[in-house]
Amino acid sequence: MLPNLAMTPMRHSSGPCSILFAVCLASCAMYAQGIDDLGTLDDGKGDTALPRTVDVELEPNESRRFRIKAPAFVANLTQTGDVEAELTAKHFDIELASDVSRAPRLDVSADGTVRNWTLTVFNRGSATLEATLVVDLPRETTELGIVSDIDKTVAPPEVNGELPPPYPGVASLYRTLELRVGGVAGDLNYVTARTPEGVLEIPAWMAMHDVPAGTIDTGISGVPFVAQKEKVADITRIFEARPDQRFVLFGDTSHRDPEAYREVLDKFPGRVSAVFIHKVNVTVNPTRVDGMHLINNYAEAAATLFGHKLLTEDEARAVMEDAQTDGLAISAAEIEDLIDAAR
Repeated sequence: MLPNLAMTPMRHSSGPCSILFAVCLASCAMYAQGIDDLGTLDDGKGDTALPRTVDVELEPNESRRFRIKAPAFVANLTQTGDVEAELTAKHFDIELASDVSRAPRLDVSADGTVRNWTLTVFNRGSATLEATLVVDLPRETTELGIVSDIDKTVAPPEVNGELPPPYPGVASLYRTLELRVGGVAGDLNYVTARTPEGVLEIPAWMAMHDVPAGTIDTGISGVPFVAQKEKVADITRIFEARPDQRFVLFGDTSHRDPEAYREVLDKFPGRVSAVFIHKVNVTVNPTRVDGMHLINNYAEAAATLFGHKLLTEDEARAVMEDAQTDGLAISAAEIEDLIDAAR
């Protein structure tokens, strides 16, 4: 006889499935509390800008975990003390570890697949670790070289026989490009149609306005086609002297910089990361600057370099704000628009 279901009391299960469910809930809660989510690394295109920086304070043998979604990333730990630390990254069976040192670095990459990584900072010393974790996308590690024209690229036309201050933001941009990722001075080269006598005042003018110093290759004539040939020859020597380095080129539309740089691009494929041409003419034939970045000011150049991942968002913003301080008529809203357009 079948049981009378109406008379059979229903029992709330307290068996293995319920226990497992409760354990899972507790574990998920503990996991959420024990790991910090740094989000998706996409160079400021998502939740926060890169690089991500987090202050870390750990007692001996303690650790702290971070969740990161990315195909690859670079993590560095910096501190003023000398406490030994270690960084590890894990995604299922993929496990990576840094050296144990006061400034460990971990380069995380696999096959280009976007993964959810767990990055862990360990205090391997015997004192309190007070440090800053810096997480960024992999970037070009070779220091960029810079080749720049002077007149109407860095220096505006003379007024009453005197050079005015540089174009707003250009000094800040060159300093940032030259010194970023641990770079040192000495990778900046100026090429100009001026004769040697015509550049005697330039080094002092640069020093006065904090424009980074560099070698100055002069010309023999201001005649456009002669100057173009000289600039190509000068840049060729620079490139051949540094065969493993990539460069960013800066010029303007007033003479033959686009044409000279076109020759360089053709002669050294793959060696130029970007070309910027400062628009100083009212109209510019688009074919002259095809494949180059025609800019009205150096805030635009900074935003574009951010878009190329040659500057971080913070670096680009700093240059743009310096340009504003130098007198560029640009609003905070316009800076945001430039940054957004570069993403």
